[in-house]
Amino acid sequence: MRIGIYFLVSGVGIIGLIIGLFWLKDYLESVRLSRIAHSEPIARLAVIGAAISVIGILLILSSLF
Repeated sequence: MRIGIYFLVSGVGIIGLIIGLFWLKDYLESVRLSRIAHSEPIARLAVIGAAISVIGILLILSSLF
């Protein structure tokens, strides 16, 4: 169960960083941050973060049942 929690927290952390990047982009109205936020590697990182979170949730649920 412990490794599932680590996966879940790290996935949520990655998603939180990306949401923070978009918030900072809107707050500062920076063209450079806008290009970074809308780039393909950030989109892939968001998908990876979501996948890690889902894996963490599945590991936690599998240890409970």
